[in-house]
Amino acid sequence: MATHQWTKEQLRRQVKNAIFRVFDAAKNRDFGVLASMHFQDEDLFSKFDDSSPYKRQSVKEALAHEDLTYSNITDFNYKIDELKIDLLSDTVALATFHLETGGLFVNDYRFEGSPARSKLRVTMIFLWKEEPREYSEFESLNQDSIPPQWVIVHEHFSRFPDEPSGSQDLGKKKSSSKESQ
Repeated sequence: MATHQWTKEQLRRQVKNAIFRVFDAAKNRDFGVLASMHFQDEDLFSKFDDSSPYKRQSVKEALAHEDLTYSNITDFNYKIDELKIDLLSDTVALATFHLETGGLFVNDYRFEGSPARSKLRVTMIFLWKEEPREYSEFESLNQDSIPPQWVIVHEHFSRFPDEPSGSQDLGKKKSSSKESQ
């Protein structure tokens, strides 16, 4: 049971800050902070990603995949829209939002880069974690500097289905109006 006395609005704001902290850590390639934002329990944590591997990932698999992905993207940027945070209790929160990401995927072996853009639907479930955590595999973390915080216990990323763009539809309207003249 939580010992805090925050209002629901304060709790929602903390979850929102946690979400931005995750993507800021990815942008800054701060893998220690990124790891600290994930619940370090192989039995409880899970992730489904929009890219391979398309299976349920454990926390170790998810962090290894994130490290690899964010290590190879330069100028990573993101935009969060339609953020909705539901408090299931004082210690469990459900966040859903739209995420647009961009950057340049760099292939060091071929000395080339290609644009990396995506528009995703995201669900994250957070747990308020008060007791100290063990991160023995993340040497860069100073355990004394990890305050109680919201941590991710589940993530699900999925791409938007392909939708026709407005510019293509606009072009069709222009051509049909020329035909009628």
